[in-house]
Amino acid sequence: MAEDSKEKGSESPGKPERPIDHASQDVLGRLNFVRRLADSLIDKQTQKSRGIAVGITGPWGSGKSSILNLLSEHLKTTYPKAVVVRFDPWLISGRTDLIGEFIRELIRTINAESKASAQLRKIGQTLATYGGYIAPIASMANPLLGRIMKGGADAYKEAAKSRESLSALKSRLMRELAAVDVPIVVLIDELDRVEDEEIRTIAQLVRSVADFPGISYVLAYDEKRVVQALGLGHATAEKRGRAYLEKIVQLQIPLPTIFANEVAELLTNELQMLKDQLALPDGFDTLDRYQKLVKLLSEQVLDTPRDVSRLTGTFHAIAGMLRDEVDWIDLLGFSVLLTKAPQAVELLRSQPDEFTSEIFSEAGMVRRLQDRLDHQEEKKGERLKKLLPDSEYPEGIRSLLGFMFPVVSSALQSKSRDDDSPDAIHHRRPFITTLRLGLPPGEYSRTSILAFLKAPPEEAAEILRTAFSKGSLRAFIDRFDDIYTQVPSIDHVNLWRGIALFARKPDCEWLHSYSPMHEIVQNLAEILENCIRRNPEFQDTATKIFVNLKNQNEDALVALWLRRQVLRHGLYGNVKHPENAVILTAEQTDAVAKDLSHRWRTEHLTGKLIPCLWDLTPIYTMLDTGIWDDPCRKALDAELSNERVVDGLTLMLYGGIYFTAQETISKICTYAQYRAKVDLRLKSDNIEDSVRVALEKAKDGRW
Repeated sequence: MAEDSKEKGSESPGKPERPIDHASQDVLGRLNFVRRLADSLIDKQTQKSRGIAVGITGPWGSGKSSILNLLSEHLKTTYPKAVVVRFDPWLISGRTDLIGEFIRELIRTINAESKASAQLRKIGQTLATYGGYIAPIASMANPLLGRIMKGGADAYKEAAKSRESLSALKSRLMRELAAVDVPIVVLIDELDRVEDEEIRTIAQLVRSVADFPGISYVLAYDEKRVVQALGLGHATAEKRGRAYLEKIVQLQIPLPTIFANEVAELLTNELQMLKDQLALPDGFDTLDRYQKLVKLLSEQVLDTPRDVSRLTGTFHAIAGMLRDEVDWIDLLGFSVLLTKAPQAVELLRSQPDEFTSEIFSEAGMVRRLQDRLDHQEEKKGERLKKLLPDSEYPEGIRSLLGFMFPVVSSALQSKSRDDDSPDAIHHRRPFITTLRLGLPPGEYSRTSILAFLKAPPEEAAEILRTAFSKGSLRAFIDRFDDIYTQVPSIDHVNLWRGIALFARKPDCEWLHSYSPMHEIVQNLAEILENCIRRNPEFQDTATKIFVNLKNQNEDALVALWLRRQVLRHGLYGNVKHPENAVILTAEQTDAVAKDLSHRWRTEHLTGKLIPCLWDLTPIYTMLDTGIWDDPCRKALDAELSNERVVDGLTLMLYGGIYFTAQETISKICTYAQYRAKVDLRLKSDNIEDSVRVALEKAKDGRW
C-alpha cells in the first residue's frame, strides 16, 4: 500500500491512503514543482541523466508518493525513451537481499522497454555482473534474474569467477552509461517505512551506484526517520546520520507547504467524488455549516493529504452505514475523531451524558442538575477541563467536539450551531446510532419511515398499530417527525387518512382504564404544525389535509387542530397562542368551529359523542362557541348515574398527567353532582388502578 494519500478523487473514491496517479488529479498545483525537479535530474540539452541523487522530504502522508507518480508520468511524457525505474523497498521489506532485488528491478525495467537499444541491453548484462559483486547473496539465492534477462543468472556466475576487479567493472559500467543515449531515473519510495538496517542497506546501494553518469535518483522519505536510522548506535546519532545522508543525497528538497485553503479544497474534491454514492445534497459545499466545519478542520486538525484521504475513506464507510440516520456533516466530524483522536471517541462512549442534549442516565441527570445549581462558569470550566484536558486533546479536537456537541461549546469557545437537524449527533438517537454503528433496539430506520409515508391508508394505520403494540410508537413518531418534511412526492392527504384511521377510537364505549392515546394523537397532530413551522409554504397542504379529514368526520385529529387554531387566533376571548402554526385563517376557524360544534351537539344529545372520543377537546370548542348549552349539561348529568360514565369522564378529566379545574367542570356538568358520584365510586372495591388514581385526583381537586 502506498504511504501517501491521493490529492483528488481517483477512480476509486473513498479508499484511504492512495496517492494520485495523473496530472489531471493534481489539485495542489504541484506540477510546476515536478517540472523543476525533472530539470534537476535530466539535462535538457543532452537528454541524459545528470547522475544526481535528490531527496524529497516530508512527513508521512504529505504527498511524497504522489510527487513520484507525477514525476514518473512527466518524465515519460517529456522523454519518451526514458527508463524510469520504480523501487519500493517496503514491498520487499524483510528480505535479506534488497540490493539484489534492486538490481533485478533495474534490469527488468530496462528489458521491458520495447524500444530498448542493444546498448541498453548490454548495460543490463553489465549491471547483472556488477550486482554479482555488490550483492553476493543474490548470486546464490536469487536465480530470478535469469527469468528476467536471458543469461542474467549466468552473468552472476561469471561475476563470481571473473578476474575483473570491482573497480574495473564499475569503470566499464560508467563508460557504458555515459555512452547511452537515454536518461535513466530511479525513483525510490517508502524509504522511511522499512527497518533501520534496511534503510542503511538502501543507502549503501545508492552510494554504490549514485555517481554513475547515466542514472539519477529520487528518494522520498521523512528526513528525521532516515537520519535516526543512519546514525543509530552512535553517541552523536543525529549528527552522524545527517552527515551520512549528505554523502548520499546531493540535493534535499522539502515538499511544498500545503496551506489551509488547499486542504479544504482537497477535502471538498474528495467528497464531490462520493456525492452520488452517499446522496450528499446538491451544493453541499455551499452550506454554511459545512463551510464552518471545513474551515475548522483545515486550520486546526488536518495537516497532510494523507489526513484528508484517511478521513474521506473513513467517512465513506461510516456514512455508507449511517447516512440515512445521522446528519452527514456530523458524521464527517465523527470520522475525523476516529482517524485523528480515537481517545476522544472513547470519551464519547464512556461519558455520553456529558455531550448530548438529552439525558441518558441518573448520573447524567445529577451532573446536569449540578451545573444549574452552581451558576458559576468557573466551576463548569473546571469540570470541562477535567473532561477535556489540554494535555490529551489538542485545541483543534476540542473545537471539533464543541462544534458537534453544543452542550460543551460555550466552554470551548466554539460557535454554536445556527441550525439544528433532527438527525444532529448531539441528540440521543443519532448519537447512540453513531456509537453503535447502527440503530439501537426499538428505533426506526429512514427506510421504514419512507415505507410508511408512501403506504396506502389501511396499511399506514396498521404500521402505527403494530408500533403501538410493541411499545415503540414514541420512537416511531419521533422519527416520522424528523423525516416527514424531507421527503418529496408524498400523497399527504392519503397519508393522514391512514394516521386518522389509527387515531380514531375503535368503539363508542366509555373509557374503563387510562389510555395514552390522547397524548399519542396530540403528538401526531403536532407533526403537521411542525411541518408548517419548518416550511411556511406547507400551510396550503396542511389546510387540504384538515378539510379532507373534517369531511371524513375524523374528529380525533380535527378537533385537536381546530382547538389549537382557536387559541392561535385568540378567538372567543381566549389568550392568543402565537406559537401554534396557522392552518386556517381566523375567519375559517370561526366558521369551522361553529359548524362542527353544531354536529357535535347533535351527537352528544344522542349519546354518541364523548364515549367515541379519547378526550374532551370537542367539548371545549363547544363551550367556546356557546353551543354547549343547558340541554347538553343535563344530558351529561343524566348519564352520571352510570358508574362507567363516572369512571370514563374522570379519566378524561384527571387521567394520567391531566388535571381539570373545577370551573371548567362546572360548565360541562353539575359539579356537586359529579363530586358526589366520585366520592361514592371511591367507596367501591371494584375499581381499576388508573381509574382510582384519577378519582383520587378529582376528589382532592389537586395533583
